[in-house]
Amino acid sequence: MKTSFVLATAVGLASAFPGMAGINMKEEGMKMLKERHDAEQQEKRQLGDVLDGVGDLVGGLLDDVKGLLGSVASAVDPDNKRPEPGYEFQAPKKGDSRGPCPALNTLANHGYLPRDGYVSFDQILEATARGFNMGADLATVLGVFTTLTDANITEQSWYLGSSPEHLGGLNRHDTVEADISPNREDYYLGCGDNHHLSSRLFKQNVALAAQNPSKEFDFETMGNQFAMNADFSLKNNPFIYYFPFPSIVSVVAYNFYPQFFSNGTFGAGGVANYESISSILGAKLNKKTGEFQYVPERFPDNWYRRATPYGAVQALTEGFTGIYPYNPVPMPIPQIGTDNFSPQTLLCDIYNGINSITPLALGGALEQTGDTISWAVQKLIDVGLDATTLGCPKNSISPNFKLYPNKKQKGGPLRLPRSQYRWTGSNKYNRVYFTEAPTQPMCKHVSKP
Repeated sequence: MKTSFVLATAVGLASAFPGMAGINMKEEGMKMLKERHDAEQQEKRQLGDVLDGVGDLVGGLLDDVKGLLGSVASAVDPDNKRPEPGYEFQAPKKGDSRGPCPALNTLANHGYLPRDGYVSFDQILEATARGFNMGADLATVLGVFTTLTDANITEQSWYLGSSPEHLGGLNRHDTVEADISPNREDYYLGCGDNHHLSSRLFKQNVALAAQNPSKEFDFETMGNQFAMNADFSLKNNPFIYYFPFPSIVSVVAYNFYPQFFSNGTFGAGGVANYESISSILGAKLNKKTGEFQYVPERFPDNWYRRATPYGAVQALTEGFTGIYPYNPVPMPIPQIGTDNFSPQTLLCDIYNGINSITPLALGGALEQTGDTISWAVQKLIDVGLDATTLGCPKNSISPNFKLYPNKKQKGGPLRLPRSQYRWTGSNKYNRVYFTEAPTQPMCKHVSKP
């Protein structure tokens, strides 16, 4: 981590949104990043010690889990209890589509989204707001790109996992879903499996939470998870494609643990405890083997959603001050590493970069049309993310900037490495996946329930 980078990041974010989340981002952000820089080498050594043998000693893992139990919220709003009456849990049936996003899988398993997993843009906006209080602007940005890259564009609908023909859906790699996921393996190293919960990654996540004084899956725990996952991917994945939009989603996904999966959120804070995280992720510990079985995602008992909407600006601010500086993986965003880097410039990049999606279509089989791009731009305008509101000049970015540059390079969304179709379908539950780190493509990684 370079001091010049982290300080420029803090300054850029602070100058754009100095009062975000009730703190002085410039002062607090710079302090946090400088402390991260000063402690980096010592922390890496400590983390290496912590994780030595994790997963090998079942007793140690059980102690970690036991130490994370029992946290409760200090204040809750009863109106935010989820699930609501009429939205009871039902495990997905054979043929129901589920994929890499545990939050959307949870919503479908409770009926906030269609239980068959074929969802529309409008349904996503309503369900993410009602279930997790995701801000309309953040849900719109994610929904627009999913519609453009992974959907049946005519219906503005897509599968939460893979379509029956293995085209599109959220399992489609490097459009919205990306490598360096919190608890899923990289597409190539998983031999096309980027959607099942990885036992070895969640064991690592639990160990990091256990060593955290808070005993929670907060920004410190998730920042360390990002750092270790990024190191592993950069070392072992020759096809990593960490480009602007999917990489932004990858970083911000780590925010979702403390900001969406926390229990008893009242205002901007909550309790990111083990019970909540493991239930929404679908992680069930087998105490005999010390591995995590992947079971259908669900809201925990006595769980309360956050009480205030979590929007795009806050998500980007926290992702790029609270997660990304732990291991700033290079990505070709023009402003990164400069004083101009901020959530505002990232949103301008997103707004101005929509045309870069034109060659991408459902499974790479169709051409996008001008009408589709116009629809996408209008959706962003509807939630206040237009060039004027964002303050984007007409040519605010390089004309060569693309949200999906080099799409046909190995690992890019139009040239994925070969993998077996049987691993790219929708989720299969009640099994253990990835007990070992896949340093080579792991095509026979499924163990029996």
